[in-house]
Amino acid sequence: MGYANSAMRTVKRMEIASEFYSFPQKYATGLSQDAEQMDTWKATMSAMLTFTKDEDGDKPTLGQFQVGSMGPHVEQLKSIASLFAGETGLTLDDLGFVTSNPSSAEAIKASHEGLRLMAAKAQRCFSVGFKNVGYIGACIRDNVNYQREEVFKTKVMWRPVFEPDAAMLSLIGDGVLKLNQAMETNSPYIDADKMRRLTGIE
Repeated sequence: MGYANSAMRTVKRMEIASEFYSFPQKYATGLSQDAEQMDTWKATMSAMLTFTKDEDGDKPTLGQFQVGSMGPHVEQLKSIASLFAGETGLTLDDLGFVTSNPSSAEAIKASHEGLRLMAAKAQRCFSVGFKNVGYIGACIRDNVNYQREEVFKTKVMWRPVFEPDAAMLSLIGDGVLKLNQAMETNSPYIDADKMRRLTGIE
């Protein structure tokens, strides 16, 4: 929440700075004391301004104040995004800051490794809760005090955190083929149910 509030303040400062960046302040020196006062809005928006020389032949000097750059605000917002990404396990690409194109699908997965580990840990925690809810629900439904050892053997099945792409499916297929060939059993070591757990494909 702190990083989100800092990002909001930075965006507000960017909006204020953009107004000064779009309409920089200008100045005119050397005007006569008897010169008419300029309409500031007209002087800002007008495409052409005319100044005549005074009776002594002097002419005014026009200038413009240096405007602040938007770069520091963008860099500050990117720094806040980096801190937020470090806390959540995301990458800057996920937050809209394009850094560089990853070379392969493995590089994308490697950049999200922290998020994958966090999801796997959440799955383990949620599995315990789901099994407890199922145990209590079965006891209430059947009005029987079942032994927890039976529920302990139950395993919660989760879909893969990342859906496999064509390259990953090819690697999984090669690995499954080699494992099934190595295990000299009547039935395949990795069957359809295990393949569904590995790939998430029904």
